[in-house]
Amino acid sequence: MAQRNPQAGGFLVAYDPRNTHARRVRLVVNVSSLVMVLLGSCWAIFFGFAHDRFLLSVDLLLVLGGVAIGLLARQGNLRFASLLLAGLVYVLLFLLNALFDIPSADVPRSLHTYFLLIAVGSYLLFRRESAWVRYGFTLACFVAFVYFASSNTPLVSGYALPDSIRRGGTWVNNICAFAILYLIVHAFIGDVNRIESYLHEANNRFVDLVRGMFPKPIAERLLTSGRSFAERHQNCSVLFSDIVSFTRLSEQMDPDRLVDMLSAIFSRFDALVEARGLTKIKTIGDAYMVAAGVPEPRADHAQVLLELGREMLAACKEFEGIELRIGISSGELVAGVIGNSRQVYDVWGDAVNMASRMESHGIAGQIQVSGSTYQLVGERYVFSRREGISIKGKAGRHDVFVLAQN
Repeated sequence: MAQRNPQAGGFLVAYDPRNTHARRVRLVVNVSSLVMVLLGSCWAIFFGFAHDRFLLSVDLLLVLGGVAIGLLARQGNLRFASLLLAGLVYVLLFLLNALFDIPSADVPRSLHTYFLLIAVGSYLLFRRESAWVRYGFTLACFVAFVYFASSNTPLVSGYALPDSIRRGGTWVNNICAFAILYLIVHAFIGDVNRIESYLHEANNRFVDLVRGMFPKPIAERLLTSGRSFAERHQNCSVLFSDIVSFTRLSEQMDPDRLVDMLSAIFSRFDALVEARGLTKIKTIGDAYMVAAGVPEPRADHAQVLLELGREMLAACKEFEGIELRIGISSGELVAGVIGNSRQVYDVWGDAVNMASRMESHGIAGQIQVSGSTYQLVGERYVFSRREGISIKGKAGRHDVFVLAQN
């Protein structure tokens, strides 16, 4: 998957899911360390005024642990920070549940709910750790939650907090537990929303790109199947055009001006092709190639290319010093998309080769067609015959036909 490059405004850098995971771990570690510091400080102040040194030392340990974890995260040691966070929180929760948070008939236990939160958080933190660490810690949290949820007896007597303190602590614990759960879910949903937004935008760009590269039926087929293919088509026509003396023209003209001129000419051709529902195959330098009858068949494939050729000749008159040779041939061909890199929709076959020869052996400012095309449209148009023409790749001599210009 590609990753968005904000500076380039595109999708040029390979997407690395480790970056998302590291950002998520950093968020959870920082938030958890902050909660540890805040909770530990609040309880440390309370028990400090109560002159309970043991409980004060436990809360100070919680504060120091939170500070140490935060510092490790700032230094970039997220793995050690997350392991220390999970281990320290588990031990502290176990001790707090075992020694102090003993349920009564009036006030239920509340601290054990944090085991579920750290189980979810640890699964998020330890995603790239071994299965023993990831699932083992989650299982340990679940076992501790079940044990304390079903037990009313302290492991060591004498430290159970009175209900007057635990009643207010229950509210604090439940509010904090909900806040932590919300932050964990928010981290997940935020990533999901970002990824969905990215995928939606990337998919739209990809679809637009494919639709711009291929005819609509071919684009839909590629987007659906994603596989290359080639098919034989029986009745088709192919048009080649070429700018006369383009090499000499390119030597005399400034490169930027030359590119602008070619772009303007081919843009006009593209509009003509699109208006007639034809298939542009490709441009090669100053050559322009169009097909009719592919990918969707049409009975007037030869006639529509003749009309297109006439429009192309007329369009070139708007550009000073530009003259075209156009060749058309008809017959069977193979069309499709092949390969895995830089795919294009292309056509192959004798009709393609003959159309190319009609252009290269043609006359400047004229449309020359092969015998196969003449048989299809000879009764509708006026042609002059050129007899005994030698065609490269074809044995013997052949008659070709030049469309009379009205």
